[in-house]
Amino acid sequence: MNKKKFDILIFDWEGTLANTALHHKKNYHTQLFAGVELGIKELKRQGYLLSIATGKGRNSLNQDLINTNLKDYFLITKTVDECFSKPHPQMIMDILNFTMIDPQRALMIGDSPYDAEMANNAGVPCLGVAYGAESLEQLKKFGTLDIIENSYDLFDWLRING
Repeated sequence: MNKKKFDILIFDWEGTLANTALHHKKNYHTQLFAGVELGIKELKRQGYLLSIATGKGRNSLNQDLINTNLKDYFLITKTVDECFSKPHPQMIMDILNFTMIDPQRALMIGDSPYDAEMANNAGVPCLGVAYGAESLEQLKKFGTLDIIENSYDLFDWLRING
């Protein structure tokens, strides 16, 4: 049986798991990218610790997690309300301190250069996703392990490399 390379996966929320392009101001409803709900549930079943580090506010993230039925799948979440903004490493460092996991056993997964820079600042490897807010070219500048171009491929990559 293969031993996992990472013990904890730290996800950005908007643009990585949730599709912010579908939000409408009058009728706000969070929609997950295709395959995310099943992918998160499978990662949890496989024994990964799951967490979120997001620039979103606490109340908004909590409501999104309830609305998407994913609240119970994440051990710890950090928002801009309780930490310095990205790319400061505080969100990741707080998650690592809480879980007592070595930075090299953690993986940050995000769609922006700020996510990659935050991971670099915390000494954590990063996986970029180019189906969110930022372009492939923007993400290539920050030394990510790889760049994923659609949400289904994210969970395949984690199954093979995680």
